[in-house]
Amino acid sequence: MKTLKEIYQANEELNYIDSSLYSRYRVKAGLRNDNGTGVKVGLTKICDVIGYKFVHEKKYNIDGQLIYRGYPINYLVDKQPKDRIFGFEEVAFLLIFGTLPTKEQLQEFKDYLLNFKMGPVDLQYETPNILNALQIEVLKLYAKDPSADTDDLEERMMKGLNILASIPLFTFSYARNKVFKSYPYPDKSLAENILCMARGNDQYTLEEARILDTLLMVHADHGGGNNSTFANVVISSTGTDIYSCISAAIGSLKGPKHGGANCKVTNMFKAIFHEVGFTTDKLTLKKIANRLLDKDFFDHSGLIYGIGHAIYTKSDPRALLIQQQCEMLAKSKGQDDIYNCIHAFEKVAVEVMKERKGIDVCANVDYYSGYVYSLLGIENDLFTPLFAISRTAGWVSHHLENRQSNRKLIRPANVYVGEMEENECLQYQFLKGTGLVLKLRMR
Repeated sequence: MKTLKEIYQANEELNYIDSSLYSRYRVKAGLRNDNGTGVKVGLTKICDVIGYKFVHEKKYNIDGQLIYRGYPINYLVDKQPKDRIFGFEEVAFLLIFGTLPTKEQLQEFKDYLLNFKMGPVDLQYETPNILNALQIEVLKLYAKDPSADTDDLEERMMKGLNILASIPLFTFSYARNKVFKSYPYPDKSLAENILCMARGNDQYTLEEARILDTLLMVHADHGGGNNSTFANVVISSTGTDIYSCISAAIGSLKGPKHGGANCKVTNMFKAIFHEVGFTTDKLTLKKIANRLLDKDFFDHSGLIYGIGHAIYTKSDPRALLIQQQCEMLAKSKGQDDIYNCIHAFEKVAVEVMKERKGIDVCANVDYYSGYVYSLLGIENDLFTPLFAISRTAGWVSHHLENRQSNRKLIRPANVYVGEMEENECLQYQFLKGTGLVLKLRMR
């Protein structure tokens, strides 16, 4: 007798959908148009992501732009003072409230987040991934909230702030097997507190805190169409609680094609360094890039991780911002050779993708972020949780926007392309009309 796994395996062909059927039925696979652009499914005032423009229905690639509430991310990063760190808090306020804070408003916002006191955290159960632990703990916040299901917008906002304040504490409680009920330095920034919790001490430089703050800023949001935010919005449209929505978004971010991509980049470079060292030789690196595309190197996926993006074509503004600060940090830590290799491979990979596939691509945010985390002494397992910490600001913003303005239930359609068991169905319909009962054979 076959096992259930064997039965499923034997019938896998029944579940296969021929990719040609998508064009036949004019279905947008992956919610993508034929030209690679995303299908427009919503409206937002929070964030815009620009990588191309259309002129007379012709697509032109342009330098990438990331806009938070009308402000380019480059402006928001560059405007930060040189002697203080609070860029992420300012960006989070902007995304959630819709306007840049005054000095007093920013202080009140920071005080609320960083003086937050977390309830009990159960570290007894085990999970192989911190992201799953974060999902569980966010849902446990629901259980502790006497008004968790309220649809009052201001109440939902405050619950969102509590989640935003809780997730870093959850993350490092699990990572360090030590309960952080509060932030070690509430008078400092979130970036500085993260460094302290990650390292177990307060020995960090202003340069290190600044680049981590920049990473938090550029990861805070990326429009309503990115997978985790869209998952959050889809679930928000049902009217359910904010805890369920944020938990679902975390589950999406965990995926290696989304938030987990930075770990893939890091592991890819470990394989490259092992193969050819910290070389900047163009021919050597070009061979590696071609081998990656040929599925002859690293994980044999045919992908060059960190290169290419669904929207950005000529440049990813987030990658450019991180790359600039990464270069300085690498030099200060005596890792010029590693940085130079990574930077050289970026140029080669873009060139090879143009030669092989005929498309304009660029390094995306994941290309440098993993290396920067490593420079900061943060281990791989924390890369995606740090992404979640930052992106929570965007998730909360889009959740509130959906509950305020876009209240229609999101319910797209699929086209059924399976077969009908005609003989049995026709026989059933005939006998049903006579009042007889038919016992269909098991298939």
